Amino acid sequence: MRFIMLIFTALVFFAGAIEPAQALPIGAAIAGFIGLTGTLASVVAAGINLAVGLGLSYLSQTLFGKKPQQGVGGMSGKLQSGGAVPRSFILGRAMTAGKLVYAGTWGEVDNTPNAYLSMVIALSDLPVQGLAEIWVGGEKVTWDPNATPGGIGIAIPEYRNDDKNHLMVRFYDGRQTAADTLMVEKFAGSAHPYLNTRIGTGVAYVVMTARLNDKLWSGLPQYKFVVDGIPLYDWRADSSAGGDGAQRWTDPSTWTGSPDNPVVIAYNIIRGIRFAGKWLFGGQTVASPQLPLSTWTAAANECDRLVAAIGSGTERQFRAAGEISLEALPADVLAELMKACNGRLAEVGGIYKPHVGAAGSAIFAFTDGDILSTDKQTLEPFPSLDQAVNAVTAKYVEPGEGWVQKDAPPLYSLTLEADDGGRRQAVDVDYALVFSGTQVQRLMKAARDESRRFRRHNLPMPSYCSIFEPNDFVAWSSDRNRYSGKLWRIDAVQDLPNLNSGWTLTEVDPSDYNPGALTPIVIAPTLNLPPAAQIIIDWSATPVTINGDEGSQRAGIRLAWDPNVDDVDGVQFEIRLAVDGTVILQSETDRYDAGAILISQNILGRTQYQARGRYRPASPRDTAWSGWLNVLTPDVAEGMTQQQAYELSLMTGDARGSMQELQRQLDEVIDRIALDGAENVGADYIQRAAIRGDLVAAIQQVTQAYIAGDTAIADQTTAVNVKADQMSAGGFVKFAATAAPTGVDVRFQIFLNAGSVGTPNWKEAGMVLDIVGGVSRCMFQVDKFSIGNGATNVVPFAIVDGVVYMSGVVIKSSNSVVQLDLRNDAMIFTEP
Repeated sequence: MRFIMLIFTALVFFAGAIEPAQALPIGAAIAGFIGLTGTLASVVAAGINLAVGLGLSYLSQTLFGKKPQQGVGGMSGKLQSGGAVPRSFILGRAMTAGKLVYAGTWGEVDNTPNAYLSMVIALSDLPVQGLAEIWVGGEKVTWDPNATPGGIGIAIPEYRNDDKNHLMVRFYDGRQTAADTLMVEKFAGSAHPYLNTRIGTGVAYVVMTARLNDKLWSGLPQYKFVVDGIPLYDWRADSSAGGDGAQRWTDPSTWTGSPDNPVVIAYNIIRGIRFAGKWLFGGQTVASPQLPLSTWTAAANECDRLVAAIGSGTERQFRAAGEISLEALPADVLAELMKACNGRLAEVGGIYKPHVGAAGSAIFAFTDGDILSTDKQTLEPFPSLDQAVNAVTAKYVEPGEGWVQKDAPPLYSLTLEADDGGRRQAVDVDYALVFSGTQVQRLMKAARDESRRFRRHNLPMPSYCSIFEPNDFVAWSSDRNRYSGKLWRIDAVQDLPNLNSGWTLTEVDPSDYNPGALTPIVIAPTLNLPPAAQIIIDWSATPVTINGDEGSQRAGIRLAWDPNVDDVDGVQFEIRLAVDGTVILQSETDRYDAGAILISQNILGRTQYQARGRYRPASPRDTAWSGWLNVLTPDVAEGMTQQQAYELSLMTGDARGSMQELQRQLDEVIDRIALDGAENVGADYIQRAAIRGDLVAAIQQVTQAYIAGDTAIADQTTAVNVKADQMSAGGFVKFAATAAPTGVDVRFQIFLNAGSVGTPNWKEAGMVLDIVGGVSRCMFQVDKFSIGNGATNVVPFAIVDGVVYMSGVVIKSSNSVVQLDLRNDAMIFTEP
């Protein structure tokens, strides 16, 4: 007796060589097949010439709650731990949470003991091709397997906080020859030592090391891993087996990739999954001749056939992947694989042949005259109403949502429901190894439509029909049944005692596999990373002058923010120099509710700074720095009185202010001349200027003598200015005197500038001679100070980065006992 079958018992299939189905007692021979409808057929002999009854399709079985004996694995999203965890391996690209092998804390960082948690997680009990993705807390993170690992591992950028890495990964594909050095280093001496003998030969695993941080981890880190599974043999890439390539069954090192072709996977399971020559799962003694490559190649190519995808482009018709538990029955795994590709697996005398997809062409045509009239034939025109399926819902694995199970778009038909008496007869199918939302829709539609090909015949056929096998397609023309070349699939063949054959036929229609309109898959976001950092509100930085005792002043900065926020217990801030980014202050205040703070520590007058701030959260969460705000502090010398600051500003501020005022007046004259359209102004004018295009030349002279109250004032200023595009040069000479009953002052100033304003090449120079408050002074503003006698010029002083340097000078004490000779790098002491 020959049946379409999945392996009928795990004992027979995997304990030794597979026996032909006819060797079993007919009444006990149960042979299932997974068809396009996923039908599990039962062939039971009734003790007469032919009485074969086919069971329910897998849709109908689902309707009545029939399921495989146990799960095959699929995708495991929960980390397993303990001493009785079943082993597993990965087929295709699939997700697993893995099995916890070892965990421990270690290290001290910033006075925090046990700052790191390292977890060793086994991903597959067979070597794999690679680690494709990592998901943390339900969110996909950036994983670059080619990145250069640090001392702890390859850092995950999403878990980098405060310029510190908080999650590192070390991956081993199962081909490693030594234990993980980090784990040995940190735990070899612990109470539960991690010794250098823990190589994990053949086991793919990761070492996940997390730096503890309450802002990032609310509990134990949760990981999921997408793995490119074990390499498999594909005879189509074996030139010695009629294919094209270097793969060889006897040399697993030649197997490349991790195929997700359901037929290729099934082939490997039937022949047996092994590691280092030792059997692990599947068949043990199945030989190559039992799997005819012509049939298997056709089925595998049908899986790889490109079909239209939603929107545009194409995709391979059938794919499958998953984590397979070694506790699963191989027969159940094969059933899931066949379900994933609309496949049927037939056994004929120990020979296994698959068929995938739509019905093929008829290889034999017959009429009523070919059917034996001496034996009984039966017809099942339609099942009972409660066995009819007109609606299908399904679940599959969705990679875009974290490789979790997702409901496929349901398949309903009002027309079919009307045919079934107005009832919706729905089943829910779990496609455990399918990870494509469009593929699952094609499977659902084909399964439903084929399940409604109700007509089944049991026919006695003559001996010349014994050459036909299950999964063959035949055409039947029947006047009795009004068939004209109608296409049928042979589901079972029974060898009768008189050398005749009994056929079980099911009507088929290739149009069942036309997918029709597919529903686009909507991917729900997986936003489970730590919440976005809180940004400080209304952050500002403004210059202030802070008044002290006895009229002293110093420059400061006022920082302000919005205090009306929750879960905040302080504000942190930083101040840096704008010119080079040097941070000169890092501090914080507990008085966030004040909304502002004045700072003067390390702050100099008339200096460009930048300030940023952020809230300090009360609970473990992240906050973000504001942007850097520019702030120019007031022109105030630290700790000086106003009089002292005034005197110091004579060289810089007052001279610069005078120059700016003269420049403003001069610009007004230049603008007025430009409006008048004149190129030159007569030499008799006090203000003279010449303008042509971007070229400007101007001279201004101001002479004043007046009485203001009880004060007499006289001053005279001469300024020059030239411009060419963005470059300019100018200067002024000013002589001023004031007299009042309270005192007299006199001042002589020279000020020059040149270059491009706001750039490093902008330079200023000046000199002030004055008598103020009865004290005479001389001040200079220069980069270098040179003194000469007509024959030699010497630069005794230079200012570099605010520091005064001396060179080429000799310093003597008044009695010449001590002499410092900077020309010759010598210090000389002389007896008095």
